[in-house]
Amino acid sequence: MKNIILIGFMGTGKTSVGKELAKSKNMDFIDMDLEIEKLENKTINQIFKEHGELYFRKKEEELFKNICNLENTIISTGGGIIENKNNVELLKNTNNVIWLDGNVNTIINNIQNEINNRPKLKDLKDLKTYIEELLKQRYDSYRKCSNIKIDIDNKNISQVVSEILVYI
Repeated sequence: MKNIILIGFMGTGKTSVGKELAKSKNMDFIDMDLEIEKLENKTINQIFKEHGELYFRKKEEELFKNICNLENTIISTGGGIIENKNNVELLKNTNNVIWLDGNVNTIINNIQNEINNRPKLKDLKDLKTYIEELLKQRYDSYRKCSNIKIDIDNKNISQVVSEILVYI
């Protein structure tokens, strides 16, 4: 079976849903952020701090190019995968790109305990406004890059996985 690629804003459950989906479909699972951390031998925070976001996006693009042709794999992308035009083109030309979409309150609720692990959120004064703005900027790209949109609001992981299974 071809890959299933999960895209969406941070905190929409791409990793949690991806792991569960991989189990239920008996597929491999790759979390791109974790792969980049392994390759760089640093946390995402350290990469952002030491090398900046552009460096991280370049590493993300290289990794995505290498793994998007795998077979039988669920790929959980980082929320900013659509910030890079080459990634956007790859996504647009791929089937089974699933966009996990959530509203601002769902996202805040999901990321509250891990703000310090997210380089763009650590030092924010107004988390809600930041997320609203970034979500607004990225929304159209998520829409254009995906074949399937799943609304995650008020759903647990199993419910989201069940909904995905209906489409694939």
